Amino acid sequence: MAFDAQSLIDFVMQPWLGKPLWMWLSFTGLVLFLLALDLGVLNRKNRVISVRHSLILSVFYISLGLLYGAGIWFTLGAESGMNYLTGFAVEKALAIDNIFVIAMIFSFFAVPDKYQHRVLF
Repeated sequence: MAFDAQSLIDFVMQPWLGKPLWMWLSFTGLVLFLLALDLGVLNRKNRVISVRHSLILSVFYISLGLLYGAGIWFTLGAESGMNYLTGFAVEKALAIDNIFVIAMIFSFFAVPDKYQHRVLF
């Protein structure tokens, strides 16, 4: 069975869950790359993370998420872009709640600062 470039193009352009397969593959690749970068490179060592370092990473990831949302907006239209940005805002609000709960747990169990990164990792 011959496999040519046109068959590959046709395959990745097929809709899957309402969007072309290439979009899902790109999204999955981006997420896996960012996980490997964050867990394998940026936060590989156990250490106390400073507020400055935390803010820099937060600004980087929030900017990346908003940039991705802009890509959704221009690629799939305003409705899809607004749906993404709404979900993004809700997720950020839930993340703040998680930070509060984690801080309470660390406080209750008196986890020293130097071990908090290891516990979360």
